[in-house]
Amino acid sequence: MKKKKQRRFGLGSFISVTVLLISAIALLISYVSIFISPSKFWPPLFFGLYYIPIALWNLFLLIIAIIRMKKRLLIPLVALLPSLFFFDMFVKVGNEVPEEEREGICIVTYNVGRYSLSKYGKSKRETTAEIRDYLELCEADIICLQEVSVRYKDSLIELPDYPHIYSHFFNDTGSSFGNVILSKFPIRGGGKLTFKNSTNLAIWADLRIGKNIVRIYNCHLESYSISFTSIVKRLFNKDTFSDEFISLHGHLKESNIKRAEQVDHVVNSISECSLKTIVCGDFNDTPMSYTYHQLQKQHKDCFVEAGKGFGATYSRLWPALRLDYILIPEEYQTTYHKIERVPYSDHFQVLTQIKLDSTNE
Repeated sequence: MKKKKQRRFGLGSFISVTVLLISAIALLISYVSIFISPSKFWPPLFFGLYYIPIALWNLFLLIIAIIRMKKRLLIPLVALLPSLFFFDMFVKVGNEVPEEEREGICIVTYNVGRYSLSKYGKSKRETTAEIRDYLELCEADIICLQEVSVRYKDSLIELPDYPHIYSHFFNDTGSSFGNVILSKFPIRGGGKLTFKNSTNLAIWADLRIGKNIVRIYNCHLESYSISFTSIVKRLFNKDTFSDEFISLHGHLKESNIKRAEQVDHVVNSISECSLKTIVCGDFNDTPMSYTYHQLQKQHKDCFVEAGKGFGATYSRLWPALRLDYILIPEEYQTTYHKIERVPYSDHFQVLTQIKLDSTNE
């Protein structure tokens, strides 16, 4: 009787298993990174930042293992299972809500990018006029704008249908910019949260909606302040690749540390508020981040609730980056959500409709 030949665990198998394990560990760290503040321990942030390519790489390894009928397919399979809980923060599958079922208060958040379309042949005045016309067509009840340049701001924010305005600009001259809240509802109070060594900020306003007062936060958190187009060009330069790579990730590290400190400031303000809160704006971070998961506590993500298709809101690397959000109290209901891919900024506009709970209506 012939004995079965035992398969040797050779060098090829060792390398294969090592690659699978390292890839799986990288993906697991990306899951954990959302709970770790970069201001306290920064290395995991890069795993969260590169979550999508890491997940896709593990999926590729899983497919190869399945084709080759290897038992080691369990390694990427187990690593990918938690991604099922994160998938709908990036992509939503389903049908768009019929127009007759869209009801409630309409909220828009939009980073106008200091009218950046003017870089493509139009003046800032022309761009401002186009943004104004578009916002009027949206017929929203509340509009939150970020990166509104002081120049031409009056023509943008003085819309006839929005008699109640709360805004903050660092100064009224030059290239200064700030945040604006436009509301059809009366504003009973407001305030600002400024951050150390930063021109980013968050503002809030208490709105009288029906019988109750609701606080809305309009956030513009620390940006990367880098040109992704120029980065790609520089990284493809073989002579300077290593230097550019180190410099880029050093910059990303510093931006994430500052943003973590800023989001802690906003979260503290929310926790001290006795009112129900809506949080929206340009968080400048992906759903796989400490920033998002801190702000999302005790809130629901309107895209997850009622979105459709890709959730990306940044035009330069579409559909990779989702940076803009509207988060509502758990008691509220999202009836409609849409990301408007309008060409007036490097960000896309986010529009949602929500129903307040019965006690607030």
